[in-house]
This record gives sequence, structure tokens and C-alpha cells, in this order.
Amino acid sequence: MLLDPNLSGRGMFAGMKVATRFLLAVAACGLFAEGAVAAPATGAYETVLGPTPINHTSKASLTGDGGVVATLSGDTLTISGTFEGMSGPATDAHVMMGEGIGIPGNPILDLAAGQAESGNISGTFKLNRAQMAALQNGRLYIQVNSRVGPAPGGNLWGWLLPEHMKAGQDEPQIGTWFLPQGEGLRASRGRRSS
Repeated sequence: MLLDPNLSGRGMFAGMKVATRFLLAVAACGLFAEGAVAAPATGAYETVLGPTPINHTSKASLTGDGGVVATLSGDTLTISGTFEGMSGPATDAHVMMGEGIGIPGNPILDLAAGQAESGNISGTFKLNRAQMAALQNGRLYIQVNSRVGPAPGGNLWGWLLPEHMKAGQDEPQIGTWFLPQGEGLRASRGRRSS
């Protein structure tokens, strides 16, 4: 805050008092906005499921792939997808919350999953404020556990990211559109390629 050096005594402190009140009012508005109910959110999210991190001993046993799409309408998240090629039957599947993309976390929601090497995944949930923020920041992921790849590590996983364009084989990935770390990441549905 700049103070007029010509002000002295009470005038200078009066100016500081007014500025302090202004800053407190601005801060209070921010707190009220934080507590206000946001407009209903909508969005499309997706992920490709792949084997969880493997090492030399698990590379033969953790196999499979799949895909999941999720639709957010208000605070309701609807998830559906498939998986195939696992070396053992699925035991369960979850929506997990980690600290960021690629950082494992804990289960927060249970998904229905086919109890076989290939099957479907589905679920519909009401998200709370923390879960909604985690989804919008790329911190939610899908994990499918199996007899061969049990919890906590799992067999397949994939982070739910905003629906986006995908680069083709040998095509460079240019821009910030492919990870949710800035504005302009969501490609219009008309430009989306699989």
C-alpha cells in the first residue's frame, strides 16, 4: 500500500484504517464466495486402464487393459467402462483419490466390476466438495484389483482426466491440452479423436 509522504499524524493513520477496512472487506467476500454453493458442474472425463507399476517379478503377472468414461452432472458422477486381458479374475474395483496424477491414494468409492479376466465396471455417485475438487484437479483414478494383482497395488489403474484430444502414433503432443494443468484443456466434443 502506498502512503502519501505529505500526510502526517492522523491523516496517515486514517488512510491506513480505510485501506485496512477495504482489505478486510475484500477478504470477507472471498470467504463468502468460498462457502457459496457453486453452479451445477458438468463435464466428461475418461481414462485408459493399464497395468499398475510393474517390476521384474510382476511384469508377467500384471496384464490387461481397458477404458473408462465418466460423466459429471451437478454433483453426480456416472462411471462406465470395460477391462480385458487380466491374468486373473477381477476381485473388486474402486474410485481412488491420490495427491496428484500418478500418485497412488486410497479407495473412496466402490465400483461394480465383473468377476472375470474381462468385464465391465460401473457406478453412480454423489460427490462431496473434496471429491469434486479432486476430480477437477486430476486426483481421482480407477483401480481394478484381481487375484493376481490384489489391493493395495492393484492390477489396472487409470486417472480420470477431462475428455481430450489424443495424439496419434508418432505424432508429437503439442500444447497443454492433454493434462489438466491449465485453461483450455477440454477439447470440444466435435474435435475429439479416439
